[in-house]
Amino acid sequence: MSKSKYNKRLKERIKKEKDEMSKRLRAKRICMWLVIVFEAFLIIVSLVDVAKAQKSECTGKAYALVTDKEVVTGGNHYIKTLLTIDVEDGSDFSLDVVQCRGSEFDKGDRIRIYYDPDDHSNYYLDGDLEYFTNARIVLVVLAVVMGIVCICVIRAVVNEKKKQKQWRNENNGSYYRS
Repeated sequence: MSKSKYNKRLKERIKKEKDEMSKRLRAKRICMWLVIVFEAFLIIVSLVDVAKAQKSECTGKAYALVTDKEVVTGGNHYIKTLLTIDVEDGSDFSLDVVQCRGSEFDKGDRIRIYYDPDDHSNYYLDGDLEYFTNARIVLVVLAVVMGIVCICVIRAVVNEKKKQKQWRNENNGSYYRS
């Protein structure tokens, strides 16, 4: 085989390798940017104030007296506080036991309950909005998972760039080997 044919084949093979490496890097970069944009979207959505939606639904108001307090724990972890209440006359709030996040209410305290007139199970106590609803927890978990995926994709792009740099150094940045 003559030297010119060999150089021509070598040039074609090196160009083909370079094009393939460029396409892989481009695909990984596109994937990286899509993951970053989706991650930003999830973070913005998870920051939306879910409590505001709950506050707009709960238009009824009732006053009640705490008659008993029970703090439920699971092992060493605080789970919830249950308050047994007596609702004052003139209110149609129908629950006898309500749950609250904190334990700042004591026996004998007068509390204000905001509730949805159509669904009494949708309520919150004054100063105790439910910030972590199921939807928000799912969004936070998705944001964490997408963050991990984003880190993996960025590492793949960086590794691909290193491979291209190493390949260029091995081939002296040209199509011909000397």
